Amino acid sequence: MKGAKIFEKVYEVVSRIPRGKVTTYAVIASCVGTHPRVVAMALKKNPRPIEIPCHRVIRSDRSIGGYTPGGPEVKRALLKEEGVRFDRDGRVLEEFVIRDPQQLCESRIDKRKVFIST
Repeated sequence: MKGAKIFEKVYEVVSRIPRGKVTTYAVIASCVGTHPRVVAMALKKNPRPIEIPCHRVIRSDRSIGGYTPGGPEVKRALLKEEGVRFDRDGRVLEEFVIRDPQQLCESRIDKRKVFIST
């Protein structure tokens, strides 16, 4: 996948993160077959923040990382508004983190209808 196509795939996966949950750049990268830094670049250029909830993507160590429209303080406020909680060091509590890529990745099963004749 190249440039714009991989960015669109990143946006598609990020759109699946439910309100009140977060995931990591690495999980998104696993879903789209790229490096976590490519995911970060895509999110930095996110054309529709909030609609494509890039504030729900954090670092693997549970720190919140950056956020282009407004900085980390805005990202933290958005997450708190959604019910995400943080520990004393400012890291997202593990219970709010989706670590399993299968929860967000597109199903690998062909979804076309299968007709079986009897």
